[in-house]
This record gives sequence, structure tokens and C-alpha cells, in this order.
Amino acid sequence: MASKRLLYAGDGPPEGPAGYLVAILRHLKYSFTHIPPHRFMTREHLRRSYDAFILSDFPRHRMGPGAEEMLSGSVEQGAGLMMVGGWASFAGPFGGWKGSLIERQLPVTCLPGDDRVHLASGGHIFRASPSSIFKGLSFLRPPVIAGLNRVRPKMGSKVLLTVRSLIPGRDRPRYGDRQYPLMVISSDPHRRTAALTTDLAPHWCGGLVDWGRRRLSLSVCPGRSVEIGDRYLHFVSSILRWLTAKA
Repeated sequence: MASKRLLYAGDGPPEGPAGYLVAILRHLKYSFTHIPPHRFMTREHLRRSYDAFILSDFPRHRMGPGAEEMLSGSVEQGAGLMMVGGWASFAGPFGGWKGSLIERQLPVTCLPGDDRVHLASGGHIFRASPSSIFKGLSFLRPPVIAGLNRVRPKMGSKVLLTVRSLIPGRDRPRYGDRQYPLMVISSDPHRRTAALTTDLAPHWCGGLVDWGRRRLSLSVCPGRSVEIGDRYLHFVSSILRWLTAKA
């Protein structure tokens, strides 16, 4: 079976925050191109064939001439697309994705203004809809996250996970009334588009990277590795397999 091909843009160098996703892509034996956010995504990058694209803390102004049109066209032809939360994602202060061709492809609408939500006491993850994406993964004792981007799910989308803020107290946990979409996908079976509104690396992801009973060490590059929880690996791997599957 041919290796899955993926373009991953954002999150800094592999020695930094990008190392978490890079390590998992290597673990899954995916073939991938990584573009850090200080570099431009060019048409040359997009002339290659990819099964999916991930934009994570990658500002729109780093899309070179014609790149956004080419990426959008690849998604129209069946490639997967996921935007991951961050200050340079969605309508974050460095993102600028509202009104873009990429926003049109996503299952969510970016909100006007700064969309960041910082959860000082943490946010609890809830499963909103059943999905085969997370088969075998229990959300009964989920990790606590520290922040996300606010988005509006589009008609025809499906909200899989939500977050409610934790309210400190001496008794059992209490939650805020508002639910924020955490993972939203297109309900069209012929599309693989998703929005994950928190980050996959510290700090917004909170305890997500440590989720699980077993600690795993995955190699990023020679001399560099990351420590993660086994359920975090299951969570991210499940999303990547769905994202790169043929619709």
C-alpha cells in the first residue's frame, strides 16, 4: 500500500511545537512536507499530489501567490483539509482566514474579530455525536484543555466534540453553560474537511498531549523525541487516518 502523503503547514520548527504532529506522522509512516509559519506556501509545494492538508497556526499571509487557489482546488477534487486552532488560525489575531477560499472549504465559519477563548480553569471535552473516527476511544475521563478558537458550524456540518469551561469548586466539577465546538467535520461523505479548534501542542491543548495511562516516546528527528500519552496518539492518529482516507 502506498504511503499517505500530507502537507502540514504551521506550528514552528520540528524542534518546537510542530514536533508533536511530526512525530506522529513519522510513527504512522506517512510521507509529508512540513512548512513552518515563517516560510511561504508556494505553488511549487502544491504541484505535488497530497491526500490531505493540515493548517495549524499558519497565517493566511504566508500563502504565496496562487497557493490558496491551488489548495482549495485540491480539496474540491477530494483531498482532506483540517485547520487546527491557534493564534494564527481561524480569526485569531495572526490568522486572517475569515473570508478566504480556505474558510469556504471548512465546515465552520470564522467569527468577526478576535476569536480566542482562554480557559483559565480548564475546559472539559464532551462527545456531541457518535462517529467511527474515534472508534475504541472513550471520552468518559477526557483531558482538560486550556484554550480554543470560537467558530460557527456551518449547515451540513457535524459537531463531534464540544468543550465546556470548568468552574472551580470544592465539590464535584461544575461547568459553564456555554458549549464551544471543539471538532467539527463535514457531514458530506464525499468530503474530508475538519476544524479542530484547540491546538495539538502546548499550551492550549492542556493535558491532551499527556492523555492516557501509558507514556510513549516518539522520535521527531535524530536526537529529538517527544513524550505523549497513548490516548493522545490514538486520538490524533484516528483523525489523520480519516482525513487521508479516500472519500
